[in-house]
Amino acid sequence: MKIGMTERIASVRTAGLVTGDVVAFLVFAALGRGSHGLANGPEALIEVARTAAPFLAGWLVVAPLVGAYSRASTSDVGGMLRTTLLGWSGGIIIGSLVRAAMIGRFSPLSFYVVTFLAALILVGGWRTIFALIERR
Repeated sequence: MKIGMTERIASVRTAGLVTGDVVAFLVFAALGRGSHGLANGPEALIEVARTAAPFLAGWLVVAPLVGAYSRASTSDVGGMLRTTLLGWSGGIIIGSLVRAAMIGRFSPLSFYVVTFLAALILVGGWRTIFALIERR
């Protein structure tokens, strides 16, 4: 089956969004680890990835379900921000459950509030830039 140009562009666009999301969650994890005095540089990439993994997984489960990768929902800044907020609102729940299972306990509420806001700013910020560039 041949893939047309439109489908190819959509695939590249989606791959770009997913790649940017992965980078945003890795930056989030590195910043968080750094704020706690934990290694967060290139030498600690595996630990940074392990820290990001539950929240990235939560995002990647929910984001497609709310249209966070569809052109219709992400072709303008407002749509991008709506789907990012909606996706992350569900994603943090899944990510928090996965993280609790990984470490054997839940963290204090303040951890989840900071996690929600910091990741939302990073993911939402990068996705806003994506929408602005794409709009040109």
